This record gives sequence, structure tokens and C-alpha cells, in this order.
Amino acid sequence: MPPHDAQTFMRPLLVKEIDTAIALLTRVRALAVSSTASDGTSRQTARQVSVGKQPKRTLSANAREAIAAAQRKRWAKVGRQKKQAERAALAQ
Repeated sequence: MPPHDAQTFMRPLLVKEIDTAIALLTRVRALAVSSTASDGTSRQTARQVSVGKQPKRTLSANAREAIAAAQRKRWAKVGRQKKQAERAALAQ
């Protein structure tokens, strides 16, 4: 018959307290992962910034307009080439 000392008696209580603590920490971790940081960014974004990545950069209105104008110019060139190809096909 095993001895009934204080350690043997307290072991089940200790295991139960550890299980309770693990369950609590698991719930807290789930909340921390799904919630947002105090500044409104997501946890993933906050983690990326803290690791050293630069935050997302924004373009000025002038820069966006310049990019849009360049894209319109490219599409106009494609349209002209397409029309020239159609005219060449009809001329044959």
C-alpha cells in the first residue's frame, strides 16, 4: 500500500490547478490573437512593425494621377496598335 504523505495527497490538486491555468491561458491567447492592438492595427500588422517591416506607404494625389495618366497612355498605345492591325487585316 502506497504511503499517504502530504505530497501524494496534494498531487491531484496541483494537477487540477495546472489544468485550470492552462485552460485560462488558452482562452486568453485566443482572445489576444483575434483582437486588435491598442492603436487599431491588427495583431499581425503590429507584429510586422515590431519585427522591423515598414508600414504600408500611401501615395499622394499627384502621384496617383501621374500613375493613372501613364496607364491611360499605355492603354491608348495598345488601342492604336489594335486598330492598325485591324486595318492591315482589312486591307489584305
